Formats: sequence, structure tokens, C-alpha cells
Amino acid sequence: MLSLKVRNKYGEELELTGDPAYVLTSVDGIDPPDAVINHTHNAGTDGSVFNSSYMSTRTITFTLAINYPAEENRLKLYRYLKTKDPVRVTVETELRGVYIDGYVQALQIGYFDKKQVAQVTIFCPQPHFNGLDIQVQPFSTVQSAFEFEFDIEEAGIPFSEIVLDLEKAIINHGDLETGALITIYATGPLKNPKIYNVSSDEHMIFEVDMDDGDELIINTRLGEKSIKLISQGTTTSMIGALQRGSTWFSMAAGDNVFTVTADENPQNMIVEFECIDQYEGV
Repeated sequence: MLSLKVRNKYGEELELTGDPAYVLTSVDGIDPPDAVINHTHNAGTDGSVFNSSYMSTRTITFTLAINYPAEENRLKLYRYLKTKDPVRVTVETELRGVYIDGYVQALQIGYFDKKQVAQVTIFCPQPHFNGLDIQVQPFSTVQSAFEFEFDIEEAGIPFSEIVLDLEKAIINHGDLETGALITIYATGPLKNPKIYNVSSDEHMIFEVDMDDGDELIINTRLGEKSIKLISQGTTTSMIGALQRGSTWFSMAAGDNVFTVTADENPQNMIVEFECIDQYEGV
């Protein structure tokens, strides 16, 4: 069963599949969008050479039959679907719940139809659907005391002094490669935190000194890339702290293995990965 909701810029939501004022008769544009393939033809040879590819924008169109009282219900529809205003479309099925943000491109009404019909066109600049659930996955540089118990007895080293570069799989449950929101929390003095993507052999190294309570927030999502340091209530852009040779991580679909450390006091480093799963279609 398909559920479709729209939410306007004021946060007001209308479920079009559950409101007795409307009957949703068709929905187009929620399947995977077409790709644009760039290629070059070479003179005198068959076929062409692939250069690059990308997904274009998405257009969602749905048609509603407006029930009695038609005028009252039509005017209510205007409140949620104002032309040129932003709108969020949420689609839920038995196995998947997703949303996409766009703008109302057109709202056409068949005023003189025997039963009034509204056709809504929504333009979405970014073609991917986002999962409704945000995956927050913590990553600490210190394992539990139980995991270190045997080594501690062998070496006679206090638990508080043991720090290892640990590997952990961060899972992207979506269909598509996507960015992530990574937050580094300092629980004490911390110098030059480092994050390594073992799966792709990439890294991000930050030349920054952090104190207890500081947060370094790294956003690698498409169109949102930023690095910010929050210290004593002040937020500062730290793009310049990213060491040359670092790469803005993308999370491949499935498992992505990371390790984290720092030049000094890595035991004071806690990292949190926040992933929004993305999908080609419903």
C-alpha cells in the first residue's frame, strides 16, 4: 500500500492518500530517474567512448480527484501546494519510507470537469529520495574493559592508558553512495584528529587543537560540505584546517570501514557518524 503526504514550508502536513477530501488517482516520477550519459563519437569507428554520467533533476506529478464539497476542498489544497513554494513529499510503502524536497511548479485544476481534478507538478533539484530514519552510529577510540581484560593482565598496563586505532563498519543502508555528518567530540585535550576510510583508502586529517567539550562537525553531503568547530558556545568555520591530500568521504552502499585517531590524546576522541540513506526510487 502506498501512502503519500505533502508538507508545506510552515510544517503543515496533508496526507493525500488518507484524506476523504481527495482520491489519489495517479503518481508519476517516483521511479529511478533517467541518467544523462556523456559520450564522444570517434570518426571512422563504431560506437562511442563513455565520458561521464549523472542523474538529472526529478519531476513528480500526481493527480487528485477532489470530493464534495469541491470548492472547499480545492481551496484547502492551495494552502499546502502554493506555486513556487518549497514542499516536502513523503512516500511510504510496506518496505520503504522516503522523502524528497522540491518546489511546486504547477497546480492545474479542471474547474469545469464533472468531477474536479487537480494535477500537481513538483520540481526536485536533487533527484534522490532520502530515508525517513537517520542512522546515528557512534565510534569511540576506546574499547570496553571486557575486550581488553586479557591484554591488561598480560602486560600489567592500566586500562586508562590503553588506546588502539580501532576499525568499525559504518553501514549505509541505502541504494546510493552518499555523504555523512561526522561529529568529533573532545572529552579532554585533543590534537589533530584523523579519520581514515579503510574501505576506500581515503582520509581526513584536521590540524586543530580541541579542549574538553569542543565539537568538530564535518558535513560531507553533496551541496552541504562544511567543517565547523563549536568551542565555548562559539561556532567557527574550519575549512582551512583540513590537511592537504584529505578527501571528502562518500559512504558506499553497505559497509564502510573506518578508523579514527589523533596526534595527541586519541583516548579523548569520540566520533559519531550520521547517515541519511538515499534511494533512486520508491
